[in-house]
Amino acid sequence: MAHCETSLATFYFSSSTDQWQAAAPKDLNDLAPGKGYIHRSHYAYGCFYWDWVNFGMKKLLLLNTRKMEFSTADLPPGEWTYEGIAIVEAGEGRLGIFGFHCEISPDLSYTVARKKGESPSQWQMEKTISLDSRYKYFIKDATQRYLFLTRREASSLYNELVGYFSIDVKTLQLQRVYQKQHYPWNEAYSYINFPPSLLSSRRI
Repeated sequence: MAHCETSLATFYFSSSTDQWQAAAPKDLNDLAPGKGYIHRSHYAYGCFYWDWVNFGMKKLLLLNTRKMEFSTADLPPGEWTYEGIAIVEAGEGRLGIFGFHCEISPDLSYTVARKKGESPSQWQMEKTISLDSRYKYFIKDATQRYLFLTRREASSLYNELVGYFSIDVKTLQLQRVYQKQHYPWNEAYSYINFPPSLLSSRRI
């Protein structure tokens, strides 16, 4: 995958020809004029998704890796905020989306597609997870099983204590993973299931 200035180009290796081939590129200006930068990528059921939630866009760019074709999909209704979204596998071929609907409320919503498919049009609210209102939460990453969040003190701007949390997609249980003092020059990043040979089980 190559992210060019205004488009995405995809290359894949064919085991039958032993050669790299290129899929048709996608012009990002067709979806979000003047916003070539893509904020976040997601993966579920053999498809990659990209969102522009940070820019207030409610469209997703979709790449089906089986067909190597681009298409678009709509986010579920609602005002999704800049704290991010995460697309996960909800089971039975259905997509699930975690996200924040309101900048004032810290509650995390979990919405699930009514039917299976890569670009569903009907969704239902599965659950709302209440979080501590003294903090701001941000979605950082997701795997097939876990959602990864960071938590910052809402009233502090500098050197605040940052918490790192995971949510089990199946049980929706919140668990603290790590906590550290944050400094502008000393950031922490998630490192999930890589390289696989070094991990006996799924870890964050």
